[in-house]
Amino acid sequence: MGPGAVELRPKTHLEPDVLVLPAPKKGQKEWRHFTHWWLAIEVLSRSSRFYDREVKRDAYLALGVAEVWLVDRREEMVLVSRRDGPRDAVAREQLVWAAPELPEELTINLAKLFAGLG
Repeated sequence: MGPGAVELRPKTHLEPDVLVLPAPKKGQKEWRHFTHWWLAIEVLSRSSRFYDREVKRDAYLALGVAEVWLVDRREEMVLVSRRDGPRDAVAREQLVWAAPELPEELTINLAKLFAGLG
């Protein structure tokens, strides 16, 4: 555990608010050893809104992250972007996600999630 990173040395090191990736393989001890990332989540704030949406989202996807969520607490929605799919698909009611190598889907009720943040 710790701050997860999408890293491509020598110059790229991005730390999303949440990073979901496969379990480490033998010898994978540092973030630079990981090359597969399933999901990067950024929670938009006033100070990071532009950078997260216009720079980091595309950087994550270009580096190989399969899916990026931009959580917008102010608008109570999640913008979903996939490496091989649409950018900024809007999710307001619920969000369904399946890890590439796992059999079950995760369903998040966004109305309940955002209600708890007020």
